[in-house]
Amino acid sequence: MTWKDFSIIVMGKEKQELNEWARTRNLAYIVYLSNTTEKSPKSIKSFWHIPAIDDLEIEEEKVMLTTDQLARTLKLYGVN
Repeated sequence: MTWKDFSIIVMGKEKQELNEWARTRNLAYIVYLSNTTEKSPKSIKSFWHIPAIDDLEIEEEKVMLTTDQLARTLKLYGVN
């Protein structure tokens, strides 16, 4: 097994473990929602924050075009 193969396996196992934690969090959140009497229950992220999952999603949401980038892209494709 090469070092690259080993690294790919390790990254896959880490991703699998994160998915298992996310599944556990979802089940716990369902139990919380079914047993809470609060009128506005906590969000799933504030109920159980998993930084490797939640922070990654926040970073992906921040990617946006500026007005100048949008104008250059539209000009490139001939859209006014």
